[in-house]
Amino acid sequence: MAGLNAIDISFKYGKNLTIQNFNVVEKDVLVGDDCFIGNHNMIRPNVIMGDRVDIRAFVHIAEGAKLGNDIVIFQYSNIAKGTIIEDKVFVGAKVLMINTKKISKWRDYPFIYDAPYIEYGVRIGSGSLICPGVRLGRNSMIQAGSLVTKDTEPYGIYRGHPALKIGDVPEEEKI
Repeated sequence: MAGLNAIDISFKYGKNLTIQNFNVVEKDVLVGDDCFIGNHNMIRPNVIMGDRVDIRAFVHIAEGAKLGNDIVIFQYSNIAKGTIIEDKVFVGAKVLMINTKKISKWRDYPFIYDAPYIEYGVRIGSGSLICPGVRLGRNSMIQAGSLVTKDTEPYGIYRGHPALKIGDVPEEEKI
């Protein structure tokens, strides 16, 4: 591990972890084997990451997020509190995942979390926004800059504002 990090003493990790500089890792974070955590990331409490997770720079992973194996998250992305990401998922740069439909600050109603769920093999293009409660179906592909407001079908390709299905993932690209 490199220096200049703020890491809680409860942090647990597997073998072959590379963690670069200027990261904050809060309490009860668990990281698997062969992971990479680049510079300037924030990993909030109770995050669980599987094996071979690659987190680039300036990524925020909020409390209680669960990441499977073989995941890449590019720079400036936000993984919302409680988000679940299954195995073999690609998240492009500046992807925002949101987990609440209402802003409760200074209001008299409870804050209700409804985090996204990202299934196996999904690819999310840079600059996309994934709305609360959305489930991205197995192997679906979200093209760059899309606004995903509804669940996606497995193996579908989606694009636009709001994202609409424009086709199916070719057989040779399915995993």
